[in-house]
Amino acid sequence: MAEWRVQLRGNNSDLQELEQILLGHDPTIIHEDDNFYLKFAKWEQLRDAEQVRNQAKLLIELLDRATYLHFRDTAPITIDHVVRIEDDGYKQYFVFGAAVLTLGPGRLRATATTAGPEGQPIENTQKHAIIRVLQISESYPSVADALKFLREGDWVGLYKAYEIARDEVRGNEGIIRRGWLTKKSISRFTQTAQSRAALGDEARHASRKYKPPKEPMSIHEAKAIIGDLLQKWIDSL
Repeated sequence: MAEWRVQLRGNNSDLQELEQILLGHDPTIIHEDDNFYLKFAKWEQLRDAEQVRNQAKLLIELLDRATYLHFRDTAPITIDHVVRIEDDGYKQYFVFGAAVLTLGPGRLRATATTAGPEGQPIENTQKHAIIRVLQISESYPSVADALKFLREGDWVGLYKAYEIARDEVRGNEGIIRRGWLTKKSISRFTQTAQSRAALGDEARHASRKYKPPKEPMSIHEAKAIIGDLLQKWIDSL
């Protein structure tokens, strides 16, 4: 039976890590000829490359965000092109638009691979945190939205991610009661995010009435606490 694959673009270290995480699962990543391909059983019934691309784009966006939530330092994962492999091994490539590859700084992440008697990797049948987040984000649109804003990584995006999680647990009281954030950390985050005096044009508001906290929060700290908030919320679902 013919097989569809979607070639991925991203940081090789990130893709190698994902290859191991998804080993034995569906979707899965295949590393072949120095390229990484995403394969998903649901695509096998499709006949049109554009349908595959459209479905793959949505899946890869969710996978990219789930991976970013877990590692917090991953490069974007996107589609390069679609490949159809016929029964006789013939490969047909489908390219949509102009493919632009942007290489960021090199990054190495230590990975552990369990090998079998002949050196072949053993399939990972346990559900990794990334797989669970991917599955939950497919079922909960609010989670998918929050992860999208977290991935944007700026103050406005982080605030939107916080708002979604806050609303889902009935306000700041719900966050504090569950022990996910303290009242002080919430105040420092929201006051910093809203204050132009603290952030300049990156702030959510331009009005001078939004005063900065005594100890403004750095963007790195904000990413950390909002990422942790989303992870704890997802873990509770």
